[in-house]
Amino acid sequence: MIKGKVNNFNPDHDFGFLKGEDKNKVFFHGSAVENKTRNEIEIGQQVEYQIAQGMKGPQAVKIRVIE
Repeated sequence: MIKGKVNNFNPDHDFGFLKGEDKNKVFFHGSAVENKTRNEIEIGQQVEYQIAQGMKGPQAVKIRVIE
């Protein structure tokens, strides 16, 4: 698992970007967040995630917000 935080999120379109500890940004869709709804996702939240190949490139999957 990669650790990082929510860099930005657009709840109207249900997507955003995470910034990993390695400072790389990766796209994510709100449906990939396993323990929160899109209304609960906030910028700056700490997360753990995995990277998978999406239709347009790498994206974060299996995202869990760290409480």
